[in-house]
Amino acid sequence: MAADRRARQRKLVRHPHLRKRVVERLKNGWTPEQIGNRMIFERAGLRVCRETIYRYIYSKEGMADDLWWYLPNHRKARKPRRARKRVPPKFDRDVSILFRPDDVAHRRQFGHWEGDLMLFK
Repeated sequence: MAADRRARQRKLVRHPHLRKRVVERLKNGWTPEQIGNRMIFERAGLRVCRETIYRYIYSKEGMADDLWWYLPNHRKARKPRRARKRVPPKFDRDVSILFRPDDVAHRRQFGHWEGDLMLFK
């Protein structure tokens, strides 16, 4: 079943008249959400959802026609909706143990080695 689904062409590639209507509305300033919902409202026999339209726009065929330019944000590549955000570091990089003073690093003064002498249960 998966191989069969992969072999099938996308809806907007299979139906050129539907693709023509979608591209025409895109060029008139409609968003894919407006196009998809309008097709539902009109009870069109053959309709597409917004995700199908976005996938067509960012496919090879859509990129060849520069359809991304007609979207409100003019993005050439899709932006992931729920991308992970980078967690800021817990400690400032300037506070690293590698940047400690020489006296502390070589334990030349009394009191700089008490961390090594601690005993625990």
